[in-house]
Amino acid sequence: MNGVDERDIDEAIATAFTVLKGAVETHSHKSIEAYSHALRALVELRREVASGNSA
Repeated sequence: MNGVDERDIDEAIATAFTVLKGAVETHSHKSIEAYSHALRALVELRREVASGNSA
């Protein structure tokens, strides 16, 4: 994928993970659900970017 910086995705993943961890600690079910979905999407995007760069 052109134009997508792996470092930016990595930072977004780290941020989403940190926020998700906080949501788990405070038992915020809506936030857990939202950030879990976001984290899954970011990890999938990261996987696609990494496979595109290795091709």
